[in-house]
Formats: sequence, structure tokens, C-alpha cells
Amino acid sequence: MIGFHYFPDDVHYRAKDLKVWLPELKALGASWVTLRGSLARAIPESFLRPLIESGIEPIIYLQPGAVQAVDLDALEVLYRCYASWGARYVVVYDQPNTRAAWPAEAWGHDDLVNTFLDLLLPTLQLAQANGLTPVFPPLKQVGDYWDTSFLDKALVLMKGRDHTPLLEVMTFGIYGFTNNRPVDWGAGGPTQWSAAKPYNVPPGSQDQSGFRAFEWYADVIRNRLGSERPMVMLAGGADPDDADSNECNTAIARAALAHDFPSYLLNVNFWLLAGDERAAWRRSDGTALPALEAVRQLAATARQTEAATPAQSKGIPKHLPTSLKPIYHYLLLPSAEWSNWIAALEYVRKFRPTCGFSIEEAVYAAHVTLLGDEGVINAEVEHALRAAGCEVERVCAGDAIATQDQLNARASAGTRFATL
Repeated sequence: MIGFHYFPDDVHYRAKDLKVWLPELKALGASWVTLRGSLARAIPESFLRPLIESGIEPIIYLQPGAVQAVDLDALEVLYRCYASWGARYVVVYDQPNTRAAWPAEAWGHDDLVNTFLDLLLPTLQLAQANGLTPVFPPLKQVGDYWDTSFLDKALVLMKGRDHTPLLEVMTFGIYGFTNNRPVDWGAGGPTQWSAAKPYNVPPGSQDQSGFRAFEWYADVIRNRLGSERPMVMLAGGADPDDADSNECNTAIARAALAHDFPSYLLNVNFWLLAGDERAAWRRSDGTALPALEAVRQLAATARQTEAATPAQSKGIPKHLPTSLKPIYHYLLLPSAEWSNWIAALEYVRKFRPTCGFSIEEAVYAAHVTLLGDEGVINAEVEHALRAAGCEVERVCAGDAIATQDQLNARASAGTRFATL
């Protein structure tokens, strides 16, 4: 579940960039990557597809500058491209709880969160309509507008606007920077640190300003929605200038690779793989932070362990309650069988399941359809998904044409499932 924020810009997407950085990501055991995108053009398919085929989940991050309305028609074109190429997470806006994110005349408005939702909600609805997972954008830890208060008010207002169905499928983007604090700073959330209040953290208490901010957000989400929701970390870890940064980042990577964090936290993406000579783990002169080699060794050990472990035990939760299954229906595709996208086209148009190649993502679905026989999606995967509490059925009819006929018949009859 570890990954990296790639470059701090949106231009390193050439073939020669992929040739350099895809092997590096794989060697580091990365299964996630944050990619800075543009509202003016898509990240090239030739860059994205190889990442996804290699089992690396991209989080595409679009920042329109100051918090302002975006061109929804242009955004939909991007959404459609990214969804068709296999991406699941596209995030719009950044740190709306900071003064710097807003035009000067807008900050300080009494109804700031409502104003933000007016801009955000159309982008979330558009993402869902185009087969992507709606993602609430990350807040700055603490921030000028206290982050947990901003999140709490946003959830209250969304429920008040009757957006509960959207909340049920939404994932939350977060940051997890240590900010020169110990890795376990704030562990236990407000239950452990009940004296900490918005804008008032007494001496001796701890708050969400460290790596474990996700526990504080989970508490807000649980209180307002009744259960946790999945979170994706766009960036986090210790800054190289922080005390003990390499030890902190190595400890975080070790815990992530061992799946020691709550199941709602889908990943830990470290800032920053490349592109900043001070903060990058790998620098242009070939030097690297000490944590990079430590994580590379941890990843190699994890791969050896994984190779000797049945699929049911490879970090896939044994059982996830319904409250942690925000996806209704996941169509799991064999990554090597691109023809199956064509076979499933009418079925996907009719029923709009979440589609992808990730077993780790599929466990968050109530219903999973496996597309292909045990030669391409083996029985251990099916057993692991059932053990995680998913209802599973398999569609296979000998070849792609027969499978397409079977799925087209279901689409025509309005029959999403044959057995579930």
C-alpha cells in the first residue's frame, strides 16, 4: 500500500520518463502513485496504461489554482479519458481550508464551506457519472480554517443538501505529513486526546498535525456518517529537513507494507519521488535519501514473503463489514486481457460498475464480477474476495466473443447478476 507523489509538476510524462521511473517505482514496492495533472490536457495514455498494467494505482491530481469554478465540459472529457484508460481516482482542488487557496475577496466569507461545496459537488457528481470514484480533496493538516471543523461542516452540509448517496460512495483525499513530529503523534485520535479542540491544543496534548491525521478525520467521518470511508493519501511522510526523517519514513513504509494501518487507509504516498533537489527521494545527480535504499530492501523482502504466501493472505482483509464497502459493484478484469474491455462494453454502459484490475480495491465492493476463467483470475483470488465479505460471481464463456454475447444478453435483459 505504499507509493509516491511523482513530480511536483505535470510535464514528466514522456516515454523516456516512464522508462526511468516505472522500474524505480516497482523496485520500491510502490502500488500507488500521485500524478500532478492539468485541466488543459490529459496525462498521456501511453504513460498511464503501463503503470496500471504493472499494478500501480494512479491518483490524478488537478489543481485549478485558486479555488474557483472549473470548466465542467472540459473536465468531463478528462474524466472520460481517464476512466477508459483504467484510472479510478481524479482529485480536483487542494487544501480549501487555507487562505492561500482562495481569492483574497472570498476568504473570510461567513459561508466559506458552503461556497466551496457549490464548486466541488458538480465535479464529484461528474466523476461518479463517468465511472470514477468521487474524491473529497485533501485538507491542509490543521490549516487556517481548522481541518476537522471544515470537514465536519462539509459533511453536515452535504447531508443537508440530500447528498447522502454521494457520501456513501465517496473516498477522502488526505495528507499525512509528520511535520517534524514522531510517527505516532496524534495516534488514537480525539478519543485518546480528548483535551484537544479546534484552535486550542493544550500543552501536553496532541492533535492531527502529524502523520496519523487520518485517525482524526476518520473520527469526524464516523460521527457524521455512521462508519468509516476509504481514504487515499496524496502525499505524506517526513520532510528531509525534519529530525530523524529517514527513520520516520522507513518506519512508515515498514508498517504500510505489513498492512498495520486501518483498512480504510488505502495507501501511503510519500512526498516526493523526484523533481525537487531538496525534498526528492531520488535526485537528478543520482544521489538519494537513505530512506530510499531502506524501503527498496523492505520491498524486496515483502516480495519474497508474498511469493511464498497464498493469495488469501497477501494483505487482503479477511473480512470487511458492509460499512467499509462503499462500492456497490466491481467488475474485476484480468490486466493482460485488454480484449475483455470490448467484451464488457455494453454491460458497463448499462450497469456502470466500477471497473479495474485491483483485488485490493475490489474488496471494497459489496458485489464483484470476475471477468474470465481461472486461467486469468485464479480461484485463490475468488476465495480471498469471498473471505473479505464480497458476493462474487464469475463470467466466462470460453472466448472473448462468447463472453461478449453473454454480457450483451444481460445488458439487454437488464440482468446485472445471474446468481447474486
